[in-house]
Amino acid sequence: MGAHKRSGIRHLTPALSTPGGGGGEWIWRSAADAVVALVALTIVAGGFVAGLHAGLTYNTFPLMDGHLVPAGYAQLRPFVLNWFENVAAVQFNHRLLAMTTIVAVLLLWTAARRRADLSDGVRRALHALLAVTALQMVLGIATLLLVVPVPLAAAHQAGALLLLTAAIALRHALHHPLRHAPLPDGQMDGANRAAL
Repeated sequence: MGAHKRSGIRHLTPALSTPGGGGGEWIWRSAADAVVALVALTIVAGGFVAGLHAGLTYNTFPLMDGHLVPAGYAQLRPFVLNWFENVAAVQFNHRLLAMTTIVAVLLLWTAARRRADLSDGVRRALHALLAVTALQMVLGIATLLLVVPVPLAAAHQAGALLLLTAAIALRHALHHPLRHAPLPDGQMDGANRAAL
């Protein structure tokens, strides 16, 4: 069963989880860019939740009043207005983006666990990102279930900034993602040569 689970994760993240490492630095950077974009988009969606006071309704999780997709999701015309002015749609979109972000962070972290060649800085950044993601998820669910107490809502908004910071820190750490063997005396790698 354990081997089957590991191969399942490898199937979901094939390019990131090549055993033994070797290249693919651009893939890690692209994955980190995607996480930064997901976090930013989730924050924008959260702004619409706050602006419409959408957290005051549908105070159940994971379902929204017993439905995966709320009944009033597409009630406005034209349809695009639902994304900005419909309380049910705005809250659903924020939840969907948040869960997508959580899954993306988990997949990235899981893929990194099998890579022995990642630098310590990248590993620390990934662990921090996972921890902040978990904290933000707990804050978001608690804020919803407790019908948006102001201190908890403020903590959730601060957590969003912390999560974005952690995602950007990971992307920055990926400028030099892999451990490299020391070069013989007198030789420089491309980055050091470019710095001169």
